[in-house]
Amino acid sequence: MQKQIAFKLLAIFIVGLMVLIPVGMVEYKVYERQSFMDDARASVAQSWTGKQSILTPIIILPYVIKPLAPSAFVTATGAPVENTKEQVLYAIVQPDELVTNAVVNNKTIYKGIYEVPVYDSQIKITGVFSKRSVSERLSQIQQIAHFHRFGKPYLTTHISDVRGIDAVPTISINGENVFVGPGSRISGLEEGVHTQLSLEKLQSSDAQFDFSVALRGMGSLAFIPVADSAITNVQSNWPHPEFVGVSLPKERQVTAKGFTAAWASSRYSSSGVEVVERCIATTRCSDLTAHSSGVNFIQPVDIYLQSQRSIKYALLFIGLIFTSFFIFETMTPYKIHPIQYAFVGLAISVFYLLLISLAEHIAFAWAYFIGVLSCTGLLLFYVRYLFRSVKYAVVFCAMLAGLFGLLYMIVQAEDFALLMGAVLVFAVLAILMAVTRNIDWYGVAGQEQLKKA
Repeated sequence: MQKQIAFKLLAIFIVGLMVLIPVGMVEYKVYERQSFMDDARASVAQSWTGKQSILTPIIILPYVIKPLAPSAFVTATGAPVENTKEQVLYAIVQPDELVTNAVVNNKTIYKGIYEVPVYDSQIKITGVFSKRSVSERLSQIQQIAHFHRFGKPYLTTHISDVRGIDAVPTISINGENVFVGPGSRISGLEEGVHTQLSLEKLQSSDAQFDFSVALRGMGSLAFIPVADSAITNVQSNWPHPEFVGVSLPKERQVTAKGFTAAWASSRYSSSGVEVVERCIATTRCSDLTAHSSGVNFIQPVDIYLQSQRSIKYALLFIGLIFTSFFIFETMTPYKIHPIQYAFVGLAISVFYLLLISLAEHIAFAWAYFIGVLSCTGLLLFYVRYLFRSVKYAVVFCAMLAGLFGLLYMIVQAEDFALLMGAVLVFAVLAILMAVTRNIDWYGVAGQEQLKKA
């Protein structure tokens, strides 16, 4: 009767919902393991280094504002206010030309069972401060009201995590190596290096500089170029770059062996000097660090993201299998108990648990293959007794293996995963509609009565 069919469908639906519970538990386990991996990366960052961001070399010109005359300020009663404290301010001179070359060697280190991508880099920055630019800046400062005198200028650069400096950086001015001191001497961005300069030499000739540093990092490498004209070149053996920041590279080439990228900027495309001076004056430097451009060294589809993608299709797999079983019941004299539905659904759930546990120790492709082989092998053994036919069981498991193959292609796809998933769902629906187009659903109840007889 129709009521019996309704009760059967309701039972299948309830069993399907119950089977989704272990699937949800496996998905939670994936998120838990992913959080463990994030903790491993944070632990490595504490002992290795974290993301690196470099402010290209600039000259800082300290200058002193002389004390105001006592008569400059008076109280409400007319009494003069003494003001004898000198105030030190800072001006910036940026290079006329700047070229940055970074060669990055990416590798992975292990924290327990987790792989953490890190890198070593060789960075060389060359440029020139023209005496014209220095003289113009000095002249501007001298026009400031109450200007008193200049302090000693220094060339400085900021490095976000100085723990990554493997050896003493080198700075040469006009071919002569100079002493490199720790600290950037930039308020709010203290980490870095600097060297003292001679104001007289800066006024008498151009200052060509060469800055080299070996730098370790993890996750990303970015530069904050401050210059009239700047070119930044990055070369790496990492095949999965994500270019980020205020500007994208004007040229890039990405292959399976790595990538090269080149950025270009100018004083017209960025207000570097103003942002640096505001950073020094307020010690709030978030605007400056936001002016960086660089690259993230990403793992585009890691094992946990791949596992999450595959689990999202668990509902489709279980629904398709249950639908296939129900159609099989309507077209044959065999009946399948809801408990048998549950066992088959649990077998699919265990596949995802096998996948994530194996993928942490072997390649994801091999983990997927072993999981599919184990799941389909188990179902081939079990479904043979449900269908009373080896032929039907082989056809069913072949169909299931084909679906797993399509799912693997979907989880591997980075840009077309949604499109391929939508096509798969549409194809499955079309096949089900085509297979069941001639079934007399009103007559199914009568067939059920015949089966009982």
